[in-house]
Formats: sequence, C-alpha cells, structure tokens
Amino acid sequence: MAHLKSKRYGQGGAPKKIYLIAPRHPENVWSMKGTVEVVGAKTLMPNSALATLMTLTPPDVSIEYFLCDENISQIDWDMPCDLVAVSGSTLHAKRITEICSEFRRRGKPVALGGTYATIHKEQCKDLADFLFIGEAEYTWPKFLRQWQNGSAQRLYVQKSFIDLKDSPPPDWSLIDAKDYVNISVQTSRGCPNQCDFCDVIQYVGRRYRTKSIEQILEEVKNAHRIGAQTVFFSDDNFLGNISFTKKLLPALIKWNTNQTYPLSFSTQITVQVADDDELLKMFADAKFSVLFLGVETVRKESLKEIHKAHNLKYDMRGRIKKISSYGIVPFLGLIVGFDHDDASVFDELYQFIDDTSSPIACFSLLNAPKDTPLYDRLKKEGRLVGDDFSGEWQLYTNIVPKLMTRDELLRHYWKLFQKIYEPERFDKRLKRWLEQVEYISPLYVNKKMDMKQLVKMANTLKYFVFFSDPRLKRLFFRNVIRTLKNHPRLMRRAITLLAQYRHFYDFVKAGNP
Repeated sequence: MAHLKSKRYGQGGAPKKIYLIAPRHPENVWSMKGTVEVVGAKTLMPNSALATLMTLTPPDVSIEYFLCDENISQIDWDMPCDLVAVSGSTLHAKRITEICSEFRRRGKPVALGGTYATIHKEQCKDLADFLFIGEAEYTWPKFLRQWQNGSAQRLYVQKSFIDLKDSPPPDWSLIDAKDYVNISVQTSRGCPNQCDFCDVIQYVGRRYRTKSIEQILEEVKNAHRIGAQTVFFSDDNFLGNISFTKKLLPALIKWNTNQTYPLSFSTQITVQVADDDELLKMFADAKFSVLFLGVETVRKESLKEIHKAHNLKYDMRGRIKKISSYGIVPFLGLIVGFDHDDASVFDELYQFIDDTSSPIACFSLLNAPKDTPLYDRLKKEGRLVGDDFSGEWQLYTNIVPKLMTRDELLRHYWKLFQKIYEPERFDKRLKRWLEQVEYISPLYVNKKMDMKQLVKMANTLKYFVFFSDPRLKRLFFRNVIRTLKNHPRLMRRAITLLAQYRHFYDFVKAGNP
C-alpha cells in the first residue's frame, strides 16, 4: 500500500479508509485506444464522479481515500480498507458485478452508485451493501455521517434533481494527468431534447441546470494546474442554454488567452451551433478544436421518427461546412438502424460525409436502452433481442431492424465504416477540410507548445514512421508536407486528425463484417 497515493479529509481520530474504484472498460469495446497510444496516455478520461465524492466529504467526518482507475492500474483485492466505493456506466455492468461480488466475498462492504446503478436499480439492488440512486451531491455526505456513527441505510435515493451550484470541483490529487488524453469538466446536466433512443434524461432529467461561470473556471484552472493540455466538457448538450454559453465562452477566452500554454477544448453539442456566426467565432477564439455533433442521420423521416426536429431546421451540409470554416473539426456522430433505414441509406451517409469534407465520423448501431420511448415501442412490437442494452453502440444492437435483417444491417454498417476510412478517401477529405478553413483565431499566434504537446506530436510521428504500413506512412507525410506548405497554423489540428484516423483505421481493419 506504500506506493498508493491517498488523500485525507476531515479532522479527528483515525480516519476510515475508502477504496474508490473506476471499473475498466471492456476489452472488446470500441474505444479511442489508438488515439490514446499515440499521445502516450493510457485512457481517455479519469472518473470525475469518484473525484467529486472526495470533495463532498463533510468536514466533521474523517476519511482517507485511495483511488484505483482500473484502466490505469490493477485492483488491490487485499486493500486494508473499511469500504469499497464503485461507480460506472451500463458499459461497465459486467465488471461492476465482478468487483462488487469479489470484495463482498472477501468481507469488504461495498457502496455502488453512478448511472448503471441508477438506471438499472433492480439489477443492482443485491450487488452492494449500500446502493445510491441518482445524483450523489446530497446523499453521499449524509451517508458518510451515518456510516461513521453506525446508522447507515442500505438505500440512498436522490428523488429531485440537485442544484448544480452545490456540486464541488473534483479533487484530481490522486491521478496523474499524463495517464489521460483529456481531463473532464462538467458545466451542466440535463438535456431539453427528447431523442427516443437516449437514456440520459433518466439520470439527469430534461431541465437544463448549470454551474456558475466561476465554478467552471475554477475547474478549468484545476485541470490546467495538474498538467492537462486538453479539457473535454462532458455535458450531454453544451448548447442547452445558448445565452449561458454566450456568457461562458468570453470568460474562457479571457482566461485561456492569458496562459503561456493555453488549453484546447472539445465537447458534445447539437448542430444548432452552426446557426450563429458570433457563437462559432467565440468557440474558435476559446480554442475549441473539436465539436462532437449528434447528426444521427440524413433522412428527414428518421429525424422525425426519433423526435430530433432541430436537425431539420436548416441545410445540414451547410451547417457542417460552416463549423469547419472556423477551423473547428466537426466530429460527426451517425446512427444506422432506424425504421426508415433501408440498404440505400449507407450510400446517402457516405455521400453526406464526402460532401461536407468531414475527416472524422463515428457510426453507431441503433440500440434501445431500457425504459426509453424506443425500448417501450420495440418491446410492444416484439423487436428486441434479449431484454436490455449492453452499453456498447458500435459492435452490438439489441433491436430487430424494420427494413433490413440484422445481418444486413451489420454487413452494410461495417462496409461503410471501412469505406470512409480507406486511406485515399480520408486523405481527400482532410485536404478539402483544410482548404475550407476561413477563420483561425489570431489570439494564440504567439503562444507556445509545452514539452508534453511536443511529446504527443513525437509519439504520433513515431507511430506512423515505425509502426504503420506503407499506405499510412505516405498518408502521414503527404498531409504533414501539405499542411506545412499551405496551412502551417493548422499543423497541430492536422496531427490530431491523423492520430484519430489511425484509431479508426485500426478499428475497422480489425472488425468482422
């Protein structure tokens, strides 16, 4: 235990020891593994829920926390602790069950919370000694006080949604930033949209709640202080309240432009961001490099089917090109398997990606998470495979498609995925994307790259030079030379895109159509 970092909270006598565990991602699950490797990290992001539990500790309770992110290090099954606390998503269901069962078999009490425990409370009710349903900002401090005096309950339920201004910044003292690609900051919870297939609102609701701008800046500064180079705003919809976003972005611009080594930002957002040039300029000036966009599909009938009408308001191709014109990479999120999808939809999706010169797109198979409107409808129609959703969107679907067989859906899905990541096709899209950039923020012209950023670029270079096949080597050097010659200020963006491309190339190459 001597090598394991710990953090003590509270005063008084000997503290109770709590072992915080973030379960590992399943090995057969799609991840950004390739990107992780080329930047020299081990996984994408640390578990912010566990880091927040630490700062929720009341001052009158004496606790010593230890942390294991299983994506970084191995679990110490013999850890001499008083409690094991586990948090994860549906994706981690199998591993959560294994961890809880093994520690309880060894006589260690277990507390379980997070999105999996909340959405699947019936499955989790016998997994742990203490089960937390919903957000933990109010229930965790209550539990710690009761646990310390021997009166803890088995079940803690947060029935109403919390005031997000009561959520303290995560304590990152037990992690090493170099192990992660991004450090996450959450500015809001809740999504006003109601997509039929999305289970997010079961956990965070539809009412859009935000932290204060001061809170958000404090968390951004904390990430910068521990050595982060990129921050991912882990909101389900960063544009849930446009007026709030327009207040937040100038504050980020003011802070980031004053840094010797500014941060790069990314987030998830709706395509509505493209409808406001002033807003897009602020994103560029704040140094957002990537926006993950829930495009979902190009078929109007399917967008109506899933109640995503806001994607129908303006021409989608024009919206994507507008985002690109500000030097921001549009990371397209697309889904196949809707009721209006037949085999011809795959050619339409490919044409859309090509027309918009979008370098990166991620395809998902439509799934129906439990208790979503889609799940309820397909269950009535007898079109569910098994009873539940595994948490994996890329390699599995629990639906029976309407206009294709499941085999046809999977075969066409893989064929399209492989097609868009053929080196020559990606090369043409990247070239056109670079050419359509019209605005590059002048606010960072004289800023420096720190040593960690240089190491990331060196890792990318090392991979393409020593570990890639001849086609990828040619792709890499052709784009580096082209960017240096025509778009030198976009070099870091081009290198990032090449690193992401390597991941997708490996993913589809290893896939089994």
